[in-house]
Amino acid sequence: MAVAKAKKGRDGPGFSALPEGCIASVVSFTSPPDACRLASVSLIFKLACDSDVVWASFLPPDCCLMVHRSAPSLKELFFSLCDDPVLVGDGKMGYSLDMHSGKKCIMLSARALCITWGDTPIHWSWTCLPNSRFAEVAELIDVCWLEIRGMISSGMLSPETHYAAYLVFKITPISYGFEFQPVKVEARFAGDEAGKHEHSVYLSRKNNTRGWQSRWRFRHAGRSLMLAPAEGNEIYPKERQDGWSEIELGEFLTKEGQDGEVEMSVMERGYQKAGLVVEGIEIRPKDGK
Repeated sequence: MAVAKAKKGRDGPGFSALPEGCIASVVSFTSPPDACRLASVSLIFKLACDSDVVWASFLPPDCCLMVHRSAPSLKELFFSLCDDPVLVGDGKMGYSLDMHSGKKCIMLSARALCITWGDTPIHWSWTCLPNSRFAEVAELIDVCWLEIRGMISSGMLSPETHYAAYLVFKITPISYGFEFQPVKVEARFAGDEAGKHEHSVYLSRKNNTRGWQSRWRFRHAGRSLMLAPAEGNEIYPKERQDGWSEIELGEFLTKEGQDGEVEMSVMERGYQKAGLVVEGIEIRPKDGK
């Protein structure tokens, strides 16, 4: 629509007759996708839409303080941060931008999370995987008490943004304990009882219950339990383009001037489980908003 109006110009010289700097100032009030579309209007529009004046407005104000990455232009820096997250915070945090809005996306690595029994080798191991952005990921060996917690200051995120938090993980071929038993997840501001909304999700679709059932029977002789989700009510993970899976933990809204702590959690207590590989928790704008 914006391109059509710019091309039309029937009642006067149109936008293309304006100075490049004036066009750039106007485009800077739009969005990254709009700027890319408007660049096709004319040569002067392309020069204006590709200028640093425009793309500086799409980058977060603290971007240069958070990220030490060079690029020929701010437009190229913007898209490099969308496509290739940069590690910050001693390599325990990933920083990237949402391509549609320019809002900040933060991923907390497994090392930045609080994992119950995480430093106990018989329960969790720390390993390196080639398709992970972080140096280490956490692999669950065997626990009956699964508890993963993360926390981030809302001041590190973009204000006035509808965010969602996602657990990023893999399920190994020898996993058990996740097929029929959901885990409880949540994401909310610390101390916000009104915003408390804990819900249950399933981390695996795999129909492989033999290991889990035998482990259950071994530890609870004479008792056998089949926990199948109610038909149509289950929430399952989604595959990501980077080869990992993710599942939403919850959502929240950041506000201008607000600097509270956002708490995220994944919990299940009572059933033996293994084979969960945790890369981290990603916080990004919900549907690009």
